[in-house]
Amino acid sequence: MAQTTDSWTTEKLLDWMTQSLESHEVDSPRVLAEMLLTEVYGGNRIDLYANAQRIATTDEREQLRSLVARAMKHEPVQYILGKSLFFGHEFSVNQSTLIPRSCTEVLVIQAIEHCKNLTHTPRIADIGTGSGCIGITLAKQLDADITLTDISADALALAQKNAENLGVSDSLMLIQGDGLEPLAGTFDVLCSNPPYIPSHEMDELAPNVKDWEPALALHGGSDGLSVICPLLEQAHEYLSENGCLLIEISPSITAELKAFLTFHSTLRDGVILKDQYGDERFLRAYKS
Repeated sequence: MAQTTDSWTTEKLLDWMTQSLESHEVDSPRVLAEMLLTEVYGGNRIDLYANAQRIATTDEREQLRSLVARAMKHEPVQYILGKSLFFGHEFSVNQSTLIPRSCTEVLVIQAIEHCKNLTHTPRIADIGTGSGCIGITLAKQLDADITLTDISADALALAQKNAENLGVSDSLMLIQGDGLEPLAGTFDVLCSNPPYIPSHEMDELAPNVKDWEPALALHGGSDGLSVICPLLEQAHEYLSENGCLLIEISPSITAELKAFLTFHSTLRDGVILKDQYGDERFLRAYKS
């Protein structure tokens, strides 16, 4: 920022940030610039244009330098800001978990649809909960008994924080453990967004994913199935009668999953569902 102090209006700051991010091939540079400046200034992104000639203070410019430097390294804006939206709710995020993504909301919608047909209080388990976005959102939407599990203590601590922030901590049980192992009893819904990226796809991920989000939550082994297959093989032991299994998957492993469902009789009516972009992204099946 080599210009004189009083030249740093909102308009010029946005232009500088956008150009800096573009030069480092960061996605959606203008939108990102608006988000970072709004974080420093407060208010809404529309306010930036209503006050285009506002002069930034020295402290504000220093904050922006720091944020832009992080963004130019492809650090996800959600980690920079420490928050992400999911199903209309704000979740705290950090590098211990995946960033909640809008496509995952399909799992929530499917779980709600299944529970509408029940005549008792649903029992739901969110396996590998990460930030807690799936299970916590379900707790906001349903009167249900919900268990969140994760192998990572740091992830569970973040999920607990989010549950408290969103006022549903009394509705949830959080348990540390691997896969289905921590669960007791049976559940009407088992849902999970597990690690599912095959080894050969890990290096192909965008830098903001590959270099920043936890490999433990991304890498699904050589074929992408090392976590998903145990869920499929054991799900019937933890599902109640006609219970529903919902798993987020990679489009690249759908053929293997369809074959698995064909030759395993413990689950029925298995289908692959698409996300809002038309990608085959979810598996839904029921206990036989």
